[in-house]
Amino acid sequence: TVYGNLDDRSRKAMAQQVRDELLRLPGIRKVNLVGDRAFEIAVEVSEANLRKFGLTFDEVAQAVRRASVNLPGGSVKTEGGDILLRTQGQAYTGSEFADLVLRTNADGTRIRVADVASIQDGFAETQDYALFDGEPSLSMNVIAADDGNDLDISAAVNAYVERKQGELPEGAKIAVWGDSSYYLQGRFDMMYEDMGAGALLVIVCLAMFLRLRLAFWVTLCVPVAFLGALWLLPMGPFGTSLNMLSLFGFLLILGIVVDDAIVTGESVYTETKEHGHTIDNVIRGAQKIAVPVTFGVLTTVAAFVPLMMIEGDFQTFLTPIAWVVVLCLVFSLIDSRLILPAHLSKIPPPSPNPGRFARMQMRMSDGLENFAANRYQPLLKKALANRGTTLAIFFACVILVAGLMGGGLVKVVFFPDVPSDFVQANLRLADGTSPAVRDQVIERMQKALADVDDEYRAEYPGDDGLIRYVLQFTNGNTGATTVIELTKNENRQIDANEITRRWREKVGEIPGAREFRIFASTNARGGRAIDIRLASSNYMELEAASQELSGKLREFAGVFDVISGYDSGSEEVKLNIRPEAQALGLSQSDLGRQVRQAFYGEEAQRLQRGKDEVRVMVRYPLNERNSMSNLEQMRIRTPEGGQVPFHTVADVDVGSSFSRINRIDRMRSVQITADVDVAFTTPEEVSAAVHSTILPEILARHPGVTESAGGAAVEQANAMTEMLTALTISMLLIYVLLAIPLKSYTQPLLIMSVIPFGIVGAVLGHWIIGIHFSMMSLFGIIALAGVVVNDSLVLTDYINQQREEGVPMEEAVVNGGVRRFRAILLVAMTTFVGLVPIVMEKSLQAQLIIPMAVSLGFGSLFATVITLFLIPVIYVMAWRAKQRVRRRFGRAEAAPAH
Repeated sequence: TVYGNLDDRSRKAMAQQVRDELLRLPGIRKVNLVGDRAFEIAVEVSEANLRKFGLTFDEVAQAVRRASVNLPGGSVKTEGGDILLRTQGQAYTGSEFADLVLRTNADGTRIRVADVASIQDGFAETQDYALFDGEPSLSMNVIAADDGNDLDISAAVNAYVERKQGELPEGAKIAVWGDSSYYLQGRFDMMYEDMGAGALLVIVCLAMFLRLRLAFWVTLCVPVAFLGALWLLPMGPFGTSLNMLSLFGFLLILGIVVDDAIVTGESVYTETKEHGHTIDNVIRGAQKIAVPVTFGVLTTVAAFVPLMMIEGDFQTFLTPIAWVVVLCLVFSLIDSRLILPAHLSKIPPPSPNPGRFARMQMRMSDGLENFAANRYQPLLKKALANRGTTLAIFFACVILVAGLMGGGLVKVVFFPDVPSDFVQANLRLADGTSPAVRDQVIERMQKALADVDDEYRAEYPGDDGLIRYVLQFTNGNTGATTVIELTKNENRQIDANEITRRWREKVGEIPGAREFRIFASTNARGGRAIDIRLASSNYMELEAASQELSGKLREFAGVFDVISGYDSGSEEVKLNIRPEAQALGLSQSDLGRQVRQAFYGEEAQRLQRGKDEVRVMVRYPLNERNSMSNLEQMRIRTPEGGQVPFHTVADVDVGSSFSRINRIDRMRSVQITADVDVAFTTPEEVSAAVHSTILPEILARHPGVTESAGGAAVEQANAMTEMLTALTISMLLIYVLLAIPLKSYTQPLLIMSVIPFGIVGAVLGHWIIGIHFSMMSLFGIIALAGVVVNDSLVLTDYINQQREEGVPMEEAVVNGGVRRFRAILLVAMTTFVGLVPIVMEKSLQAQLIIPMAVSLGFGSLFATVITLFLIPVIYVMAWRAKQRVRRRFGRAEAAPAH
């Protein structure tokens, strides 16, 4: 932003210079000027001079066009070559237009433009302005090229601004603000820190129950998978850069990327512990688990691939995340199948004289095995003996979490409401409001904001305050926008939502405001929290219904900034030609054209002056366009050259005009929108209450009014439909991938039937942490489904192996649970502890991903209980049911069946 004590022309020239110099920096694609005003040359002719010299606006405009030309005239074909011809007399400045000749009299005297008009060579006539920290300004929006590095570009721009400070003239200032690369760097830092902390917790967790070197090689799967994904991401088929969205994918996958390595490492550990540490035993341990590990990873991939098919706004959000997850899983599979066994084969056998840490690790490992044999095994046998009770307990857990969500203890929102470091206020007054009134309201808003900042400084004396920069710009005579860059969230004691609440209370009600909205969130739900559209062919009924609905919305606790799209419009004067005027040769078109020329202006010419396009307008001076009396004093010119008073040829009808008319299915429509403070309620709760009781009652009282589809609600419904479609495709792919290794049509259904139970842990996690359940939570549950299926497949595969060896059913189930106990427990523990640093994050960067981490982390803990108890119970119940069917048809088998 260029600002300070400069005149408009100097400020624009400096901004254009800065823009040109910024465009020379590498990686910058575009620099847009924001708040720029176009140049304009105004030829202002008073009504008195028009009468004095017998002129019309048409004559003045035509004279300017004829006298100011730059016209090629072809060429003269001479023997020496062509000689180009050009008529060149183009005026470019106000003084040059002033010297143009309007008329040459018979006596040789000439009337110049300056004789009849005043020339204003400046900016287009407007009462708009832009202020940065209270001083006139002109801002630039720097946009990176598609292949540009945002961090490098930000550093280059900041370095340029620092250099430029020493070259500025007195009174001029320049500042960088709204730098989005800060958040990208913050997300990078968060990923590095949380990945390091998560990896450390994972290796500590593994080292407690496995050998330290084995734990190290298992944990090494994380950088291998991440580096592999980073290598392929920019390539053609994937086309994803390292940005804030793709970083979400890395943080999401952090907890589950080591799952297959853990299962493989645990299998190798068990095999070498029982039969000795040899290469053959390492290979045998890896091969035993190869099939379930491979297909377990593929089922998780299948859960994410359909997300790339979702269309609309969410495609931009989901596709980078899905590609990161898929590529990380593919490389983790390569590591666990090919690289990890090679490393494990080189681990030396345990020393006969282990050290203190090794002895402690052996005690922990033996203790876990004893727990599985002496604690878990009896509980599993009881669960199998009381299958109905066990199943009822799990269903009771599902009912419990349904109650948590239905009772509002865990609130459900479409998208998490994440405060940002920016606050924006939009103001729109009634059409026809004077700029003076607009400026008074803006001043009132500025004072309220300053009061909020002063109160905060008094409340927290050690802090630097709330406000870093303030940009204000007007949008016509009735609108204004204020954008505030706050001090960083990490350095403030209150978040942006609290700041907006305090500011809104200080401003209070603004009389005559069509829209007054203060918001400060990165909410990506696609629109306002509440968005309802009414339609009717009867506009009076529509107005009454919209006002009634707006009033009802204001009664909800937590609902604020209710805005109705109904607008009565501004005052309008409608002109009609009188019958007696037609006898003078005047038409409605003549009347309209002459009034427009006088008050709006006639564009006489448009020229290029340097880099700027300049319009030349002919019209009345401003002091003859600022009152209705000016219209009454106007003279209308007849085709014969006469002049008649305006009121003798025109009828005036004063009424209201519509500033805009919205239609849906050829009916007038009104949009009612509002924001919701999720500390009190949620958009979904308000919308449900409105549609269940309030709206039906209003529509019953106004039978000609209907609710029309549109707005954020429709976008959310479409997004949910897309998500359900993607989920259905995912389930079909998972079923096919499970059916291949299990060689069964029924067992995949048994495994998939426990996926809904995994939501229990996710919801409980949201309740414990105290956050809302949202679309981001759903993405975590999708990843959780992969963990549940993966663990269940590992257990079911071992049970099937036992059954094929002739082990009785319940004994095979118990053996499978005990044998896979350590692997399943370690997968859940590492998934959870790997995500703990993200869940504990307080920075603004993490708030959007925390719901995903909570769903996956807490869900994986409950998934352990599901895998160790519910899967065995369902497996036995399904086998017994199948046996009953076989006995009924005389085909019972004693041998194992799948």
